[in-house]
Amino acid sequence: MPLIRPTLLPVTRATRVFLAAALCGGATACVSRSDFREPTPTSIPPPRPAAPAASEAALPEVPQGPLGVHEAVALALARNPDLASASARVEAAAAALAQSEATLWPRLSADLTVLRSNAPSTYLFKTIDAHELEPGTDFNDPGTISNTEAGLSLGWNLYNGGRDQLAIWAAEVVQAGGRAQRAAVENALVAGVVAACLDVRAAGELALADEASVRTVEAEVEELSTRLAGGAALRSDLLSLEVRLAEARERKLRTELGLRLALATLRSLLALAPDQPLELSDEPFESGPPPSSLAEARAEAFLERPELEAARRAIERARLDEAAAERSWWPRLDVLARVWGGTNDLSLDLNDANATLMLSLGFDVFDGGARSAALDGARAALREVREADRRALIDVALDVEASWLRLEEARARLDVASQAVGASEETLQLVEQQFRGGSATVTRYLEAEAARTQARTALIRARLDLDRTQVDLARAVGRLGTDALDTEERG
Repeated sequence: MPLIRPTLLPVTRATRVFLAAALCGGATACVSRSDFREPTPTSIPPPRPAAPAASEAALPEVPQGPLGVHEAVALALARNPDLASASARVEAAAAALAQSEATLWPRLSADLTVLRSNAPSTYLFKTIDAHELEPGTDFNDPGTISNTEAGLSLGWNLYNGGRDQLAIWAAEVVQAGGRAQRAAVENALVAGVVAACLDVRAAGELALADEASVRTVEAEVEELSTRLAGGAALRSDLLSLEVRLAEARERKLRTELGLRLALATLRSLLALAPDQPLELSDEPFESGPPPSSLAEARAEAFLERPELEAARRAIERARLDEAAAERSWWPRLDVLARVWGGTNDLSLDLNDANATLMLSLGFDVFDGGARSAALDGARAALREVREADRRALIDVALDVEASWLRLEEARARLDVASQAVGASEETLQLVEQQFRGGSATVTRYLEAEAARTQARTALIRARLDLDRTQVDLARAVGRLGTDALDTEERG
């Protein structure tokens, strides 16, 4: 049989460069790795649309004028990247479910092969399939063949021990778990946005209180300076007032910084630019009446907290995986069919088609212990998620109880702070009159003014703590989320 000697290209530098470029281009399909690198950010990008057909203009923007707390929650739900990531995971789970359901359908594929060979087996089989075998062909040296073959193949799994159905159920559970995790993100996000709005509001009230304190001390400094010029006051008293004025101004600066930090936190939750102007209105946020008892709050949390729903879904998924691992010893039944035709030339002028139909029953007799190891791993994973579910119940119970106790404390502190403000206001008025009349020392006045300032600050913080603990309790029992925007349904 004569040998086929290929003609070699001259090995030159240009040839090597051409071959390297051809191989690299074929391997990467004319793409570059740099095409997949994200550019270095120069600013915070806007949120991406939920669907390719949507436009970024359809996403909600910050409305003009003061922003209400419900509007802030709506903006956060539409723009926050954490929630968008959770939604993308739900979409990925839906795609995985569609892939699992596709395993129940037959698979149809088409193929086209063009070959040239001088192997006797290839020559004979391809020629016979093309119905072109010449009589008297030398089976040891039939010659060289140029063959074109096209066909359709169908494969369909009829039975797999139920593992395909278990995989579909597992994908459904993963999707439901993803929705529960997204609800948990919503619950925490709404609580964070409302808390940030309350912080901004409280910081604004503290700033007003500090401004009033500064004006009060400034007025007394001016009054005492006039009296000192007339010889009716002491220099030490004026210095004490000036020290107190410096302290009041420093407290005002700290409050203004706290306000800016609260606004920065809110912008972060809303995924806004750092320089985005933001102003809040005095709109209250209602999360519904709190539970009447700690036991009721705990029971509601066990029923409504999305984290617990996700933990239960994880257990269901693990049980399905265990069942699938147990069925890995079951046989597999498949239907395989193929229709094809060929010709011994490089054309598509095919001859009579050939067809095969096969029913295949497969069973793994020995796999080196892989199935046993997979079953052990599935059972261990089931134990892990069950303990994780128990840990989640313990954590949620502690979270609810801590929120409940903080709410009771905030209510008590608000009652005490309200009484303290009234007493401190009246005391300061009396001491101020006595101080201006010369019957009270500057030390006594400073003590009264400091007590009034502290009482006002404590009242503002007590109101803030009460509002925050109410929101935190609503989060702890799982009430916050997209349904929190509709307050009428909770009434």
